[in-house]
Amino acid sequence: MKVFTNDKLIKRRALFSKALSALGLLVLLSGLAASFLRPELYVLPFYTLMTGFLLSNVGIFLGNRYVRAPRPDRALTSAIKALDDRHRLYHYRLPAQHTLVAPSGIYAITPKFQGGSVEWDEQRSRFRHRGVSVLRRVFGQESLGRPLIEAGAEAQRLSKFLAKRFGEDAPPVFPILVFTNPKVNFGKMKNTPIPVLKSSRLNPYLRKRPRGKTLSEDQLSELVSDLSK
Repeated sequence: MKVFTNDKLIKRRALFSKALSALGLLVLLSGLAASFLRPELYVLPFYTLMTGFLLSNVGIFLGNRYVRAPRPDRALTSAIKALDDRHRLYHYRLPAQHTLVAPSGIYAITPKFQGGSVEWDEQRSRFRHRGVSVLRRVFGQESLGRPLIEAGAEAQRLSKFLAKRFGEDAPPVFPILVFTNPKVNFGKMKNTPIPVLKSSRLNPYLRKRPRGKTLSEDQLSELVSDLSK
């Protein structure tokens, strides 16, 4: 498999994440100090708490994607590294953050690092996420959010990009949701709108996929040429 990673973007956002986390902590500490040294400024600690909390959480959000080990790009690469060179994996190089070009088609892969228990509630059309403490959700592991919407948006952005670039010759884009945390446990996971896999099952899933419409060698060469500019 061939892998193309935007290392400059990862490094830049990793530094930004660390800076935001440090700044958030500094703001929180300054507010704490002000509450003792200048008690008459009773409103200041409230604002510093909110600002510091916001900065810290943005730092954590970015850190989970560009700092925390294993990073999503490395986890996905490791999961499918045994695939042959007909497969090309693009990290942060295309509108979908993680794009796989395979003989079976084009995939926009949305990774999720959350642990705990995850299951699909078919009646309510949503995921249930359990087994993670409130403290850990606030200070280390963000909530699962709405992964179906996120994955659909990733695929749509990539699909529009390819359609604009190649017109009617553009292949369809398939979204996949992949959980990279080895400690995640799946409950009921039947009839999900898109494939939902553990990273350990991504390789077998792709190998079983039949051949489909994908990018030709000429289209790939043109795409890579544009990306290198």
